[in-house]
Amino acid sequence: MTTDFDGCRRACRAQGRHTLAWGECEHATQPEPTVSMSKIYTASDGHPSIGFDTYTAQQLADLIEPALRKANLAGGYDRLALAAAHQIINRNGEGAR
Repeated sequence: MTTDFDGCRRACRAQGRHTLAWGECEHATQPEPTVSMSKIYTASDGHPSIGFDTYTAQQLADLIEPALRKANLAGGYDRLALAAAHQIINRNGEGAR
């Protein structure tokens, strides 16, 4: 039975084992940083609703890369930024590239 719960919260002690939940257990692995972005979608009741997508840095880069490849860079960084913004905003809709 594990008895070393000095850096853990109550959940580890109560269960008699390390939960490995970040922020609760000293033995938990820190999760990769993410960003959450809101999106509007049609809920099961047919009405618009707001939800969230969560992305790691790599997932966000994978989302943006196709738009950047299609961007006409002759206009400079403003077009590059607009292409990235368009891809992020339309990531789930018909305008997604």
